[in-house]
Amino acid sequence: MANGDEVKTGSVDPEGLTSNFDAHLGTEWLSLDPNDARCRVAVRDELRQPYGILHGGVYSTLVESLCSVVTAVTVYEEGKIAMGQAIEVSFLRPVSEGYAEARAVVRHRGRTTWVWQAEVLDAEERLCALAKMTMAVRPAPDQA
Repeated sequence: MANGDEVKTGSVDPEGLTSNFDAHLGTEWLSLDPNDARCRVAVRDELRQPYGILHGGVYSTLVESLCSVVTAVTVYEEGKIAMGQAIEVSFLRPVSEGYAEARAVVRHRGRTTWVWQAEVLDAEERLCALAKMTMAVRPAPDQA
């Protein structure tokens, strides 16, 4: 996939990169475009914390998974892999029903790191979290 190419994938596994954790979470992939990456998850009881709102780890997981998958898909043809290096999430508003959608834009595409800005919105498009994600980009290990 060339930089900037957009792939709308729905609920399918993008390029075989969905982890078991993403499948368990129920991540729905909406766009793998580095300029407008999107995924979401439906709020359900097993994802709520004791106060009935979406657990903060779900927000973080959506951001990390989205940035990881889109970076990995984009650098794959260059013989590289991507993995999370750092994440910072500020929670602004709870999500208690509907879904949470992560949207991310890559702000820096370096040789060894990519830096993303992301936000998490609820079903009413209210801003619920802001995040910054740094991805490490490295040569793929030999498959010998």
